[in-house]
Amino acid sequence: MRPFLVTEPQAGKLPRWGLVLLCALYVLPGFLGRDPWRHADAAGFGVALTMARGAAEDWLIPNIAGEAAPGIGPLPFWVGAAATRALPFLDEHTAVIGTAMAGLVLLFFAFWYASYALARRPGVLPSDPLGASASRIDFGRAIADSSLLVLLATIGVIARVHETTADAAQLVICGVFVFGAARALERPGSGALLAGAAIGASVMTRGLLPASALLLTALALPLVSRPYRLVAPRWLGIVLPTALLIGILWPATLWWSGEAGRAHLAAWLAWQRKLIDSPSTADFAYLLRTLPWYFWPAWPVALWALLRWRRRLPEPAIALPLTMIVSLTLASAAGANSPGNQLLLPASLPLAMLAAIGLPTLRRSVVSLLDWFAVMTYSLIGFVVWAYWIAFVTGLPPRMAFRASRIAPGFEPEWIAVDVALGLLASAAWLALVRWRVSRHPPMIWRAMVLSSGGLVLAWFLLMTLWLPAFNARNTYREVAQAAAHALPASYDCVATRSLGSAQRATLSYFARIRFGQTGEECGWLIVQDTGPLARTAPGPLPGWVLHWEGSRLRDRDERLRLYRRAG
Repeated sequence: MRPFLVTEPQAGKLPRWGLVLLCALYVLPGFLGRDPWRHADAAGFGVALTMARGAAEDWLIPNIAGEAAPGIGPLPFWVGAAATRALPFLDEHTAVIGTAMAGLVLLFFAFWYASYALARRPGVLPSDPLGASASRIDFGRAIADSSLLVLLATIGVIARVHETTADAAQLVICGVFVFGAARALERPGSGALLAGAAIGASVMTRGLLPASALLLTALALPLVSRPYRLVAPRWLGIVLPTALLIGILWPATLWWSGEAGRAHLAAWLAWQRKLIDSPSTADFAYLLRTLPWYFWPAWPVALWALLRWRRRLPEPAIALPLTMIVSLTLASAAGANSPGNQLLLPASLPLAMLAAIGLPTLRRSVVSLLDWFAVMTYSLIGFVVWAYWIAFVTGLPPRMAFRASRIAPGFEPEWIAVDVALGLLASAAWLALVRWRVSRHPPMIWRAMVLSSGGLVLAWFLLMTLWLPAFNARNTYREVAQAAAHALPASYDCVATRSLGSAQRATLSYFARIRFGQTGEECGWLIVQDTGPLARTAPGPLPGWVLHWEGSRLRDRDERLRLYRRAG
């Protein structure tokens, strides 16, 4: 590659208070002040809630109020349920999202230190015949700061990591694997132990597909990188047995626990086999539509890094993220039935690492292009968020107000002084950041990503403050669950279900504490979930049952819950 030089000013440290504040503004909004939201978020919370309220069997067999969840493992929900049990003074949802926030903080720490450990290695440092370059520690710290900024700026990550799901937990586990793999070059024992534990934990979180991608990465590293070959005996000698021991722990316990455990193990294995298939045209079309925006702005800079560092690919700072990307790609192609969904999120980590390595070699014109794209895009988004929110609250102009009201039909917005003040402060901070970046022309390596990460955090912060009440009203089942509970008599035995989704089941259990019937149990009540055209029409007769109550979320015409009591 062409030689380049990183001077002391270019390796300048990003102020710790600024980085901590940016991470806090990334983590807190989206978790605080909301109910469990429909779909995956509520379903994931429902598994942890069932464990916290249930018996030992519920901790072993992930389920949502008695309905098995064979597609996920129990590990992240153990953590949430344990927090709920250990902190009884907290609301159950607050305790679970507290563990999700802690996991996100752990991810940031692990990812920063992994990038730092790789970037300060001698093979990564620029050539310096005159002795004018930055020190090894300063260069590594600047690259680590840049890696974290790229991750914070990646568009597809921010919403997914604010859910109480196995996918979000899997990203944290991948961060631990990357940290272990980076640490193994200097401390093979502890590094390999962490990496092997991450592989085994993946089996108990998102299943065999992500675990196989991490295992393939661990096996391939000694083949493609000489520094990993030097530590290969201890690396592989610890990674493989650790991964096997931890990965087999939960399935083996299921097998020996009895008939119910073996049945769940068979269902879990069938679910894993179901994910494996040859890719189709629709899968490729999905990825082509998704990847350009999902991994922006990491992917173009990562491609540039591969081009510039193509003669140093065996260096661990390149070999580790590149090998991980290839492994995830192969596993994603094998898991075509889920078109790569569960592997898109982990791929953001190696892409951010590669992009950070490429930042010191970017031309000034490219840096300016990234900056102006971020300024124009996120300033426009911020303006649109404010404009539609003002129209939503005031009703003016009418056309904008009508479009805004469709986000949460029937919801009556109101001015909330704290949210407005926080939104104004965030907007002012964004303008100050833009002014600093444009007027000062800072030379630091991380300058190319500070506006992209700051702009995305601004957009997310505004959405999760100004619009949070509307989003919460749109996605929560609080009111409909409480209405269903009020419709039930105090002495009901149990409630059977028909076509009830996982998210609905979880939120009915949380908000209404409805007791659902178990397998083979005959109940005097029945909840039916109708969707689409069935929800918009009067229900037909249900033999043996009498309609007692029906309800839906605010003006949601495509989903309706109906409660029946047994005739006679």
